[in-house]
Amino acid sequence: MRAYCFTLLISLSFLNISFGLESKISAEARLKIENFHDSEVSTSSTSSHFRARFNIELNSNPYKIFFQFQDSRFLGAQKNSPGLSTSNQTPIDFHQIYGEMKGLFKGKNKIRFGRFEMPLGKQRLFGKSGWSNYGRSFEGITNQRNTKRGDMLFFHLINSELYPMDNQFDHTVNGIYGTTRISPKKGVSKQTIKSESFIPKQEPFYLDYYLFSENIVLAPESNIKQRQTIGFRITKKFKRFNLESEFAYQSGKYYSDNIDASLSSINIHVPIDRKLINGISFSKEYLSGDEYELGGSDGVLGGFAKPFGSGHSFHGYYDNPLHKSFLDNTHSGLSEWFIKTDHYLFSDINLTIKFHDFKDAINFDQFGNELDFVFSKKLPFGGKIVQGFSIYYPEHGSRLEAGYIMVVIKI
Repeated sequence: MRAYCFTLLISLSFLNISFGLESKISAEARLKIENFHDSEVSTSSTSSHFRARFNIELNSNPYKIFFQFQDSRFLGAQKNSPGLSTSNQTPIDFHQIYGEMKGLFKGKNKIRFGRFEMPLGKQRLFGKSGWSNYGRSFEGITNQRNTKRGDMLFFHLINSELYPMDNQFDHTVNGIYGTTRISPKKGVSKQTIKSESFIPKQEPFYLDYYLFSENIVLAPESNIKQRQTIGFRITKKFKRFNLESEFAYQSGKYYSDNIDASLSSINIHVPIDRKLINGISFSKEYLSGDEYELGGSDGVLGGFAKPFGSGHSFHGYYDNPLHKSFLDNTHSGLSEWFIKTDHYLFSDINLTIKFHDFKDAINFDQFGNELDFVFSKKLPFGGKIVQGFSIYYPEHGSRLEAGYIMVVIKI
């Protein structure tokens, strides 16, 4: 792989000189050190994760080619062969590599094909999984179109090509994601006895909507496993608070069982211009669960699946598997509420405090509570340093603790 990288750099330099391509090179390095403590068995463990990315972007209107090399490793892993004069078994790979064409179809389309990250706004179903040391990228083709009402993104993702000559066994995702800005009536002048007054127009609200279908076959068997998801997300600024809400519904067929599941969330953020506190947020998250968890005899799978979501972004830093991973429709769901406060400290340090309450979505039995403290400080050129500490209080057993520090450098 190193030979390929060297050859690519030489080729890019030749193209840049010969054809006058616009090129942009950037890089990122991240070190994340985590410490977990299990009070029940009185053990603790520290692990160090390193990730480096090297980006090359070539532009020649209306075309672009993007390469992103990535080296992700668990420091000290045996396959790394550290301290030994043997071959390193952790190769560099392409996390992203795609081509892009702009300006087709009267200048309103942007087509991308290859391997790429695909975070879609701040919705909960597609994320780049930035907390992971590897991240998440998809393979396929997208077409983004600009309209008067907003942007629309059409995508065809190929997650598994089991039989190249038989598409019914492919694991694919086809869908559309759109955004639009809806503005109220403009402000008007109103004549009164005392004077002429002006009633300002209200802030617009933003609507994101999506619809996608998954062919969720993962083994070469009869194709009777499909899932459809439809949903929307609304954000709106009011005078004293900001509102963000999302709803999604899933249906489909998994062997002999029907899929009937839903997701809902609401977040209210209150900005506060104080010395010690910048804002406070109240959030409620709900993912429906399957009453029988494995389908049972009712013939309905009620757990909401979000296999491409970033659970860490919404469900706590301790990463409890009971309320983090929702890969299929056979889980007990989640009913969660949390409170978040944002603080600005000295030396440009930000502090975020979160308290989570986790229950299942069937009988609303308690999973546990979590308290998070996260300190962050921006570094020059887009870098940052983040330090966090989490305390998890399970419904049964002693409390669990976890901490981490993460340093990101971008050039």
